[in-house]
Amino acid sequence: MKTYTYIKQSIIAIGLTGSMLFSACDSVLDVTPKQSIDSREALESPEAIQAAINSVYAYLRQTSQYGRDLVAIPELLADNTEHTNNPTALYGQYRNQPGAHMGIWGSSYAAINEINNILHVLEEPPVGVSEEFEETIAGQAYFLRALYYHNLSRIYGYDPKSRIDEVDYGSVPLLVEPVLGTDQVTYPSRADIEQIYELIYDDLEMAFNLLEGKTVDGSDPEYYGSAAAAASLFSRVALYNEDFERVITEADKALELSGGRFMGHDNYIAGWRQMKLPESIFEVVFHLGDHSNPVNESLRVTFTSRQTLSSTSFSNRGNVVVGDELYELYPADDVRRGLFMNGLGRNANRTEITKFLSRSAINHDNVPVIRVSEVYLNRAEAYARSGMDEQARQDVNRIRERAGLNPVPETLSGQGLIDEILLQRRLELAFEGHRFFDLKRLGMDIIKPIGDVRFDEYRILAPIPYSEVERNGNLQQNFGY
Repeated sequence: MKTYTYIKQSIIAIGLTGSMLFSACDSVLDVTPKQSIDSREALESPEAIQAAINSVYAYLRQTSQYGRDLVAIPELLADNTEHTNNPTALYGQYRNQPGAHMGIWGSSYAAINEINNILHVLEEPPVGVSEEFEETIAGQAYFLRALYYHNLSRIYGYDPKSRIDEVDYGSVPLLVEPVLGTDQVTYPSRADIEQIYELIYDDLEMAFNLLEGKTVDGSDPEYYGSAAAAASLFSRVALYNEDFERVITEADKALELSGGRFMGHDNYIAGWRQMKLPESIFEVVFHLGDHSNPVNESLRVTFTSRQTLSSTSFSNRGNVVVGDELYELYPADDVRRGLFMNGLGRNANRTEITKFLSRSAINHDNVPVIRVSEVYLNRAEAYARSGMDEQARQDVNRIRERAGLNPVPETLSGQGLIDEILLQRRLELAFEGHRFFDLKRLGMDIIKPIGDVRFDEYRILAPIPYSEVERNGNLQQNFGY
């Protein structure tokens, strides 16, 4: 048995019926990043295994995942946006209405089940599978499983250091073995958040060790899990866990591998006009035809009334726009203001974000899941919360000075320094799907002109799909639903 399979024997093995939403392609030999197969097929060759891991990446392109919701809804639930209410899509999330949240349960568990099957196959690899190929696929699988589980845990459960104990019913169920038929389905309860984070930590350690020194794709490495991506995601996960020493360690590794991608002041706006963001460490790729409903549900139509940067005709979309409070937080000489522009037509007097404006193709934009700037901000916050003010100032000044702002005073320290780092995090990562999660992990209320949302309210957590709760009597619904 390979040493990288089945990390913790005590972890629950489960199957969730109704969650198997598989992709397919015409031939397992067609293994470009946009093609995939059902990983329940016999994985009897390197080509089939490669296509199976591509299938796992493909789930990330769904509208409920990075196709829209994991980017747009965290901004709507928080305090960065306004909603035009025309069209009405996502208006419930903007109003923080009961049950209006993110919903990644089915697609995430389908992807996790495919990952588990790939890892199971690699216990005894088919003939023709080299050791390097085997390790590269396994490393990607562990990275992706950690990403899916971290997203599930921060949507459906509390974060490790910010909870309401009386109504903390756990995180999400753990699945680490493949379910290939209904006879293998079990009905587990929700795991503790500590169990989830133990799995994520183990998966990211395995991913880094397996992928270090390997290149999955020489021309488009940002589209795949890598050692840099594993360390970068680890710095995020550890920040949520307030494991600040680990944040610094993992950020150091990530920046050593990818820090040279950090965009400069003069090319910052131009970077956001390229198909691939130059400082991306891991991004979800969208080729023409990859989005299931780009005309109505892509990030471009959600955030802007233009089809492209130079469009002069009005597009009947752009219902999620920049909130006045957020816009006014940017100093007048901040280069990041160049990413905002007035819309067209009925959005002529509204401010729109142009980070997603048909960079890949009309209505298609690659989505940076992890980029260098976030890693610097993760480390800056960890430094500041560890009393390492000088190092924290250096990291946050990288972001400020790149934006064209003066460095923070050398006397800035303590809570004032932390507040500045959180401000720069809000400004730098705006409309990339971070704001709600940052407020939630810190146990902060959401302050909105249309009505505040207290951290102790049930609306902070997403409802578990009702069909899953009905099917599984051991699965406790979040309070309030």
